[in-house]
Amino acid sequence: MALEIGIKDSIEFKVENSDLASNLNISKDDSFPDVFATARLVALMECSAAKILIPLLKEGELSVGVGVNITHLAATLEGDTAISTATFDGMEGKLFKFSIEVVDSGGKIGVGTHTRAIVSTDRLMSGAKKRVAK
Repeated sequence: MALEIGIKDSIEFKVENSDLASNLNISKDDSFPDVFATARLVALMECSAAKILIPLLKEGELSVGVGVNITHLAATLEGDTAISTATFDGMEGKLFKFSIEVVDSGGKIGVGTHTRAIVSTDRLMSGAKKRVAK
């Protein structure tokens, strides 16, 4: 099955407390606001692109993120719903290219581009284990 350029898919996501930047503090010196974290925005964007690739996956395969270039345009409060829409833009070698836009009840909150690859789950996990088994 081949993807047609321009195919779109969306994911609606209700922003919960655990999705707020204030919960991503790593050191005691961090102080982030009580708004939708950029890291969670990126995850939502990746998931909307990955959703488009599901019909292409064979047994033992999954899609993985390879590149992300996004701009987080506006803050989203807990309880609001963010909707990420990915559009398939074509291939770059073996990579699937997407443009992505995310909106909440106030309008556009994020835009960007994203590339994904389809890989063997076993090969991915084997490679990850080999990297640390020294």
